[in-house]
Amino acid sequence: MNLYEGQMYWDQTVVDPLRFEKLGTGTETQVLIIGGGITGNLCAHVLAKTGLKVLVAEKGHVGRGSSLANTGLLQYRSDKMLIDFMDDIGPGPAYLFYRMCLEAMDQLTDLNRGLTAPTDYSLRDTIYFASSMEDTDPLRREYRCLKRYGFPVELLEREELKQRYRIDKPAALRTWHDAEVNPYRMIQALVRRNLELGVRYYENTELDLDNIQSNTILTRDGHPVGFDYLILTTGYTRLYETIKDRVIPRRTYAFCSEPVGGAPWPDNVMIWETSRPYLYLRTTADSRIIAGGLDEDRPDPETNPDQIRAKARLIADQVEDLFPYLKVKLAYAWNGLFCGSTDGLPFIGPDPNQSNILYLLGYEGNGMCYSMAGAAILTDYIQGRPNPYQSIVRLDR
Repeated sequence: MNLYEGQMYWDQTVVDPLRFEKLGTGTETQVLIIGGGITGNLCAHVLAKTGLKVLVAEKGHVGRGSSLANTGLLQYRSDKMLIDFMDDIGPGPAYLFYRMCLEAMDQLTDLNRGLTAPTDYSLRDTIYFASSMEDTDPLRREYRCLKRYGFPVELLEREELKQRYRIDKPAALRTWHDAEVNPYRMIQALVRRNLELGVRYYENTELDLDNIQSNTILTRDGHPVGFDYLILTTGYTRLYETIKDRVIPRRTYAFCSEPVGGAPWPDNVMIWETSRPYLYLRTTADSRIIAGGLDEDRPDPETNPDQIRAKARLIADQVEDLFPYLKVKLAYAWNGLFCGSTDGLPFIGPDPNQSNILYLLGYEGNGMCYSMAGAAILTDYIQGRPNPYQSIVRLDR
């Protein structure tokens, strides 16, 4: 299935991407990871650092699935407010989930500091503004809740928000420990480091997910791959039976602008809003604007290039409404499939019926953060250690 359509930007920033052979014979490994996107590579990295033997199988090319459509905004805050999680799953689990995300952001930052190839990873503050006066009350309640539990947050009222960031909105939260990244460059850098750690990679290697045996799976060409643990990091390519009734397929539109020269707004902060669907935007290392939004509950991407471009132009108009001094020229425009969940949580942990089949599906809009957290959760599971977050994101919750 197609995960995205349109003109992509991130692959234009890597001149000579890594390539790998197809698996042409039977093999075995301790941990088999299916999926070579950002999630699979983060998981491979964390596992390989413990000394486990890891094999990554990708049915296409590494990093060219959903990761290529990822806009690279990394935040500890979820699309769903902490106050709403507290109402739905209780204060204790809600706090732990947000703490998990904050820890994952710090882990992503530490990981990127240790990579030698460029990733364009930069710490950024985030501005989350009230789209209307009606949204200011829940925004202030969210601020008080985050502050009470010790999360990094500041409340900005209209005048301070306008003075500091040129955003004329009723109020906003400023958070930090957040970051932006070039997802494709990060994957390339991760793969290089993972190879040094002994991870094996195979591309154009599709495995028969409908016939997983207790410790063996076949490639579509009939080659057996033996494993102790199998981890599914297949993103949005497949809706598994155990979770399909709790998954919401959506499409989102995005663009990358021509370089604007300098910082288009103060501090190059990342920006999003309370309205749904929401506008989200950031800058790049070469002074471009990346923005997205206009999410739709559709199970596949838009294929009409004129429609994709028109949606991108509407998003650019929203950016210009927010910053009237900007004139945004589109360079790239695309749309991609992503999945939400009915409770706003990702799906991470063992299959309820087969304990050595594990899922790492960072559904919702904060996928890379969830994937980092999930890599630690699954590593603890494989090594028999308790993890304080596993019960919150388990599949049979």
